[in-house]
Amino acid sequence: MKKIAIIITIYLGLTALFCTQAQAHFPWINVDNYSPDTGDSAHITIGWGHRYPLGGFLKMADLENIAMVDPDGGKEPISSVSDLEFQPENNFAKPGSYLIVAKRKTGYYTKTTQGGKRQSKEGLKNVIKCSKSQMCMKAIINVGDDQGKLEGKAGHPLEIIPLTNPAGLKAGDYLEVQVLLHGKPYTDRIFATYMGFSTEKDVFAYTSKTDRQGKGRIRILQPGIWLIKAEYQQPYPNLDICDVESFIATLTLEVK
Repeated sequence: MKKIAIIITIYLGLTALFCTQAQAHFPWINVDNYSPDTGDSAHITIGWGHRYPLGGFLKMADLENIAMVDPDGGKEPISSVSDLEFQPENNFAKPGSYLIVAKRKTGYYTKTTQGGKRQSKEGLKNVIKCSKSQMCMKAIINVGDDQGKLEGKAGHPLEIIPLTNPAGLKAGDYLEVQVLLHGKPYTDRIFATYMGFSTEKDVFAYTSKTDRQGKGRIRILQPGIWLIKAEYQQPYPNLDICDVESFIATLTLEVK
């Protein structure tokens, strides 16, 4: 019995260790107004952490790119107006659905017995685990009363593509999405929550699963600002450099 107790204790300890490692920080886009009028602008911040909408923020130096996609599919630049705040260089010129797209800088993180290093395994000793992360974000902004076609693709490695415009949804409806990994359907779980649901770490209000076409549905439990998240992890092609490569995608939107 004593041996069994020891085995169970070790198993639970290892399970907790690997579950903790699997729960990475994730980014998301905050917008001060998801339904502005024509001629208005938007103030944007990039959230960072485990507890939506609480946590830290990313700066421009943390991003590979950030841009706005207009209703015609054209890209418009977004610039930094402070250390933590961003704004489109042009106001919303016409009604329609706009998309804010951003990607955090791709990078390595290696955990060693001496602590964490923001680099690959190369040249390091006593390595516990190395991961390379690619994290992408989107936000939907509906300008004016026009609920036209939503240009949802951004070409991210992992991306959540809205198939339903949230401007026409209400509580109880379903938001339809398609998730693509390297341009191919992603078949796995997707998570969703709304602002104010919980302040606990990695807690979501709704979980669903995509089908063979990568399509899934999120039930809108109540009005508010929602976050949808998908993640995937695969072995790194060269284990001498790193162990795993992880992909995270988030989408934020508002349902009134």
